[in-house]
Amino acid sequence: MDNSTRMMINSLTQDILVSFDIQVPIQNIDELVASLGGSVQTDYSFTDGAVEKEGESFRILVSPFQEEKRRRFTIAHELGHLFLHMGYLTNAELWAQQDTNIYHRQGSSEKEYQANEFAAAFLMPQKEYLRVMNENIIGNKVNTSKIAEYFNVSVEAASNRGKFLGYLKW
Repeated sequence: MDNSTRMMINSLTQDILVSFDIQVPIQNIDELVASLGGSVQTDYSFTDGAVEKEGESFRILVSPFQEEKRRRFTIAHELGHLFLHMGYLTNAELWAQQDTNIYHRQGSSEKEYQANEFAAAFLMPQKEYLRVMNENIIGNKVNTSKIAEYFNVSVEAASNRGKFLGYLKW
């Protein structure tokens, strides 16, 4: 993914957070999905998740076999597909074409990278990430487990977010 796409995704997530007055860190992602007009449902046929249009609304399907932090990231990832690739609340023409499309979280396509970037930016917005990171520097090391704890994500997700933002080394 090129830098301009990454910047666009981060800008879009910030706009969504502000437009819907979403407080970070997100406490209850299922309630958040409901406030956006959708629902989250458990589906035993998926190993991760999926999103599909349901009338003029949407539903996110998640596997029950994920621990809570992974489940939150999966739901945020599916929101990425919803806004970026399905046009929900962002592109009426694209949204109108989604009646038969189901986005599954799988593989490593460009759309999957974009949905992952959306999830990371949605759960860990850049300004808030930097603030929390600066509060958790000990000597010359960043305590990514504290960052992960704050945002209720995995240490790997918190670490990768810091690296993609250029705050941490690969």
